[in-house]
Amino acid sequence: MALSFNIGKCVAWAPGLESEQDWQLWQRGERPLAEELSLPKLTNIPAMQRRRLSPFAKIALHCALEASGDHQADIPCVFSSRHGDLHRTTLLIESIAQGKDLSPTQFGLSVHNAAAGLFSIFAGNRAPLSAIAGGQSSFMQGLLDCVAKLHANHLSQILYVYCDLHVPDCYRSYVCDDTAIGIGLLIEAAEDTGNTYSLSHHEMTGFVNSECQALDFMGFILSDESQLQAKINQQTWQLCRNT
Repeated sequence: MALSFNIGKCVAWAPGLESEQDWQLWQRGERPLAEELSLPKLTNIPAMQRRRLSPFAKIALHCALEASGDHQADIPCVFSSRHGDLHRTTLLIESIAQGKDLSPTQFGLSVHNAAAGLFSIFAGNRAPLSAIAGGQSSFMQGLLDCVAKLHANHLSQILYVYCDLHVPDCYRSYVCDDTAIGIGLLIEAAEDTGNTYSLSHHEMTGFVNSECQALDFMGFILSDESQLQAKINQQTWQLCRNT
């Protein structure tokens, strides 16, 4: 069974790729990822609250707020990340190792659903939301969860936000995919079979999982390619463009 959907809006942020034009240049091979990651300004969030946000939270919130637009106060959400706010978590672990007291605020903002919770507070959103992690397949796992909820709950729209940043130096040797990227998608119910996307399970062997599913996805939606294959929990799934 294929799960069909539309993408009403796509917002993405990566080192050196912050606007729609930047991403189009990247897709054509005319702009590579930069070395340094700049952060969104988030001018719509009060300065007192903005100062508490980590780089991870700032990028996740930027993608969430921009993608949801006028629907941010009432739209169901799925947030996904492989590592979450690992820099903040690492600082807490180091504090424990040094025998220091932990900050309740820092701990509360380090949990995996912190970015989702911050979005619900800033947007006044009381709709259902979830935060998931699926290892190296976290991007596609989150997209599948989002589209499945769209169909199962007969929703007209749902927000999908994915974010991961470079891991701290102490974890670099354990991670093969260390791409910093945030993506926000306004997923909509497909009203017809034309100009939509579909996600379906396929029995395939010999397919190797990508190092960065989020970058593969951006390359796919910005291209004219008809399909993208990806691993989810050792199963091969296919994202197709229906025209």
